[in-house]
Amino acid sequence: MKEADNLLRTGTFGSVLEQKKFTTDEEIILKYFFTNIDKNIYAATDNMPNSLWALLEGGYSRSQLSMRMRFLQIFEEMQEEYDQGILSQEEIVTIPDMAKQIRSGANLNLSFFLRKAESFMQKWAVQYGHDSLKDSDVLRFAIENVSQAIVPYIEEARLGAYQEKSTRYVEFSKDHLVVPTDLKKYEPEIREWNNLLITHYERSRQIINQYFKRTLDRSTFKTEASFNRTAEAKTFDVIRYFLPNTMLTSLGVVWPTREAERHISRLISFFQEEGRQIGKTLLAEGIKVSPGLLKHVAVNEYQVSRQKLMEEIRQELKIKDIKPVAGRTEDAVKLISLSSHMDARIAAALLFRHDAGLRNYKDYVQMCLDDPTMIKKTFDAFLKDRGKFDSIPMATEVGNLLFEISMDFGAYRDLKRHRRNLIFPALFTALDGHEYPEFVDTDPELAEVKESIDLCAEKTAKLHKKIRQHDIYLSMYIIMFAHKQRILWQMDPRQFAYVVELRTTPAGHRSYRTICQQMFKIVKPYMPQFCEYIRVDLSSGEEGRKKQEEKTVEKLKALGEKNLERVS
Repeated sequence: MKEADNLLRTGTFGSVLEQKKFTTDEEIILKYFFTNIDKNIYAATDNMPNSLWALLEGGYSRSQLSMRMRFLQIFEEMQEEYDQGILSQEEIVTIPDMAKQIRSGANLNLSFFLRKAESFMQKWAVQYGHDSLKDSDVLRFAIENVSQAIVPYIEEARLGAYQEKSTRYVEFSKDHLVVPTDLKKYEPEIREWNNLLITHYERSRQIINQYFKRTLDRSTFKTEASFNRTAEAKTFDVIRYFLPNTMLTSLGVVWPTREAERHISRLISFFQEEGRQIGKTLLAEGIKVSPGLLKHVAVNEYQVSRQKLMEEIRQELKIKDIKPVAGRTEDAVKLISLSSHMDARIAAALLFRHDAGLRNYKDYVQMCLDDPTMIKKTFDAFLKDRGKFDSIPMATEVGNLLFEISMDFGAYRDLKRHRRNLIFPALFTALDGHEYPEFVDTDPELAEVKESIDLCAEKTAKLHKKIRQHDIYLSMYIIMFAHKQRILWQMDPRQFAYVVELRTTPAGHRSYRTICQQMFKIVKPYMPQFCEYIRVDLSSGEEGRKKQEEKTVEKLKALGEKNLERVS
């Protein structure tokens, strides 16, 4: 049968869409921009501009032609505009011309292609509201030397990919400290506060590093390099509690254009000057890449007025403030709400997903409630033999869990990366107490470091309170990583399992490990059968960092790396 032949030849049941044989020059051009010319499944190479890809992809909704043929058709349209006198001789590029440029390695003249892409995207995405086309065009930004206070708001755009400077692998210094321009009137006090925190950060690094080198069992490490790397990593995990939100960091960002438009508009409407300026700069740079899409981005007046109205409402609040407490409290994790009959809901969804579509979901739920053995049978079938890298099935995303969590800013900074969840903080504060790093809160040998944290936290809270009276939004700059922040975190069962499995591994930071372990313990009574299949690690995890660094050293050796120590 022809479908079987096509499946082997083209990768799908159908034959290739092209009804012609490509010329040699056409083959050269198509292979430069696409990964093949003879299958129905192909990818764009790195030579394909994002906006041009969006133009070609958008053509599927209004053309029978293949993407490759639509690409070649642009040369015909260019020739037509030349014949009409719209394009000059210098502007037109023929297929032989471009093939010759590719052969020689010369820079390609894609100006007509990109102008066409811009015009198309303006017409369909902006004028006609076909926003889905913008998701095919992405913007990639480097955002460097921005404050820790602003990064959570940059990363709130869910449809993005982010990589930020790590507090575990990079040393911070006084050169990274700033005074926000909104707070110029407080500059002397903020400079003094910055210096206080970085002084204790640097001083504590020496104390903590010596502590770990003395207390870690050197004989259990495979190499001296892995021992030193482990001691260094654990040191940074401790001293990051001193870092202030005025510390600069850097991150890389990738956004689909539609997400970039919404989020840049949000940033240029921000309550902090830093956020507004970052938004304006992102817009200016983004227009250079996607001019046809970002030109209409403007200040969001709705957002600006909303912030002012919330300030008025805040003045009317009569709820008592929480009394600050140092250290992690037993109620740091609170389960606010949870969908009923979670085990039955999840099992019913799995059954529904794989049945003939002739039964109601509610009937499946009732059946599982009436016969709990069906829940176990279903979970066994789907989850019992799950491999190490196998994800939990999508059908387990039914139902919701809502937590309120109090954790140090450093832990929030790590956990906010789970953007498939709904996770957001209250305004950052220094008035809800602070936490202590691992070992510092229990080992008398580290009493000096604990006293330093207490001193810095006290000074920070005092300055934070003073600036808060001036502007509650700007006071968010004046916190330490040690200060507790209140977070609302909503997720479905599948994401709950993913977060617990990933964030309780021994290699993780103790602060968020213990949060996620507590989340699991609180939820387990409400969905005991599903939780049996979650690979949670409830250990203290002392071996985790060591194993991770030993693996890293082995990989570096395999790559021929000579310097196996950490590079700060």
